[in-house]
Amino acid sequence: MHPGEQHLGKFIDLYEHIEDRNYVARTEQSERWYENPIDLPGAYYLQAIRSLFKDNLFAKGEFFACGQTLSLRTVTCPLFLLAGKDDDLTTKEQVFAAERLVGTPPAQVQKRLVPGGHIGLFMGKKTLENAWPEIGAWIAKVGRVGEDTG
Repeated sequence: MHPGEQHLGKFIDLYEHIEDRNYVARTEQSERWYENPIDLPGAYYLQAIRSLFKDNLFAKGEFFACGQTLSLRTVTCPLFLLAGKDDDLTTKEQVFAAERLVGTPPAQVQKRLVPGGHIGLFMGKKTLENAWPEIGAWIAKVGRVGEDTG
């Protein structure tokens, strides 16, 4: 992670944009979201971290939940894999590796690398303006194709 950017850079950016009401409002909204995560029971959280991230059971097809073993291989729907060029939480290599783990045919997988980091994929102004309309159009197109084939 980038502690300098997280703990100092964001305040410098805010100061540089203090006259921009939209920037300040977006910053406040982002900070409220970031600083107030869902309060999960500790045992559940540790189990999820161990099973999903440390042992990678879902990717291995060995994750047990809801009374059954779950596997990414059973995912066969069209996928749009969006990765951030500067994402240091989920790297582009991790995102794009999903294509090899799912059962979706390669022709039904779209991939896009965009500028920005982890949170920017979902809240970044440029990504919201540029990538998400493309993703929405892709979803609409895939949905129409799915209707045609039944």
